[in-house]
This record gives sequence, C-alpha cells and structure tokens, in this order.
Amino acid sequence: MSQPTLGFSVACYRGDIPLLRGCLASVKYFAPDAPICLIADGDFSTREFERAYGVQVIRKKDVQNPDLRKWSFGYGITKMIALWESPFEWVFHLDADMVLWGDIRKNLPQQPWDFVYNEPHEVITDEIQKSQYFDPEKLFQFVPSFPWQDRPYFNSGSWCAKRGVFDLDEYLTLLEVYRKHPDVVFTDQGIMGVMAFRAASANKMKVREAHLQTNVPVFTKNELAARFYMDENGPVLGERPTSIHWAGPKPWVTNREVFRKPMDYFRKLGAASSALLSKLPPEISLTADEWHHRLLPGKVAKAKRMIKQSIGRA
Repeated sequence: MSQPTLGFSVACYRGDIPLLRGCLASVKYFAPDAPICLIADGDFSTREFERAYGVQVIRKKDVQNPDLRKWSFGYGITKMIALWESPFEWVFHLDADMVLWGDIRKNLPQQPWDFVYNEPHEVITDEIQKSQYFDPEKLFQFVPSFPWQDRPYFNSGSWCAKRGVFDLDEYLTLLEVYRKHPDVVFTDQGIMGVMAFRAASANKMKVREAHLQTNVPVFTKNELAARFYMDENGPVLGERPTSIHWAGPKPWVTNREVFRKPMDYFRKLGAASSALLSKLPPEISLTADEWHHRLLPGKVAKAKRMIKQSIGRA
C-alpha cells in the first residue's frame, strides 16, 4: 500500500492532551483529507484520537533506530523523530500548542525543496542567538564550523521536510552535545537550524522559507483579537492561511491574560471525541480536561516525591 504524500506530525506527552485536542480538531477542520501521526512520549492513551481522527501513533517501542529510541524523547526533541521515522514521505510538523487557521499547506512553496522553515519572526541579536539557537563559540568546539552568520534562524514549532533528508549521524552528534552541554545549543530549534543551514551551505539540501505560523508572544492581545476572530459560523479567515503558535505562555484556562479564543474554540470542538468531556458544558470541559491530564498528574507526582522523602528521612 502506497504511503500518503504529505501528512501532519504532532509530538506530545500526557500534559499536552488538552492543547493537542485543539490542535487535532483544527487540522481536521481546515485540512480534513490530511493524515496525522502522533509521536507519543510516555505511556498514556490516545485511543480517542485514533477513533476520531484516524491518527497513527509512534511510541518509543515503535522507533526503529535504537539511538533515536534511546536519546530523542523529551522536551523539544521528540518531534525530531518524525524527520526519519514519519509514515509520510513529506512530513508537516506542528507543535501541540498550535492550531491551524486555514489550510496551511497552501503556503508551501513550489518544488523543488527539501525543507521549508518558518520565516523569521525576530531580529536575532547576539543574546538571542546564544539563548534561543546556539552559541557559536562553544558549539564549534565540538562540531565543525560552517558559515553561520546572518542566517534566518527560525522557530521550530512548524516546518515541512522530506523524510530522511537530514543527516541522522549529525543529529545524534548534536543531540549528544545538547545532552552534555545544554548551554551550547537550544534543543531542537538550535539543532535544526545548524543542520539545515550547514547542509544548505554545502549544497546538500534545498531549503526555503515560508509563512507557516503566527507567534502569539510577538503581538498584543488586541492585535491578535482583531486578526483571529469568529462569527456565528466559526473562524473568519484572513488573506492567507497561518497557524497560531503559543510559543510562550500557554492558553490554559487559568492564563487569563493570554489570547486564547482560537484554541478554546477548537478544544471545545475536539471535546466531542471524549466520552467524558462531550457530556459536560463546553466551558467546564476545558477546566476538567486540564485538571485530569495536567494538574492532577502533577499533584500525584508531587505527593509521591514527598512520601519517598519522608520514608527516606525516617
């Protein structure tokens, strides 16, 4: 059976589920024909999403490469597995804290290209270079240098790539540097920037930029409300598709200062896939979802740590 040409991938852990619910609902709202793959970090159920959206799920046991299986799970780096083990020939990645606002596939440039990254959203000062991407002086003590200056380093919440186009050995080397020296390179964002622009400078990869996301922290709440609004029929789209990325404070119910209406809308829409949430009033379902998947596990883990510490002292 032939593989789909292009599909979406989303990496997640249990605490992401409330936002993941909105992310997946937005994909099926704007790109209903697109297949979806979840890369799940941890032992939690995804059955409701498999039933509702037909998603494929990759868990640690399913990862074929032993080094990826051992080292590429965790904050920021779980998504990278899709670059080599996605079930799709072309993988369009979305972070779980995003929703589509239109069919974002329309923004991809015409071929040929191997990798498309989001257009830069900030001026990259020396401080931002070192704190959000990588520290050149430190990094090149561990890996060979390349023409890194004046590159359009990008937020890695959304990108599209041909499966297998990145050098796996280089990734594993950079991942080891990150693991042992976290002040040298900033998780997937720095690692991906190094790999993409090193390969591009050596003519080993065709990279392009496109508008793939709108970063919430870059705009005021009023600007976002004017751009992303809904009427009685749902989202009112602008001139071009985008995705909305809460790359900062997350749109939790308790974060009242954060612009979150689009995420709330799609979370409520996605609640229909949950046997429990579908029976609750929409506003209550948001709080219940966060409590069950995010707050309660944290409190249970904290209680277990306190018990172990008490036993140890005794």
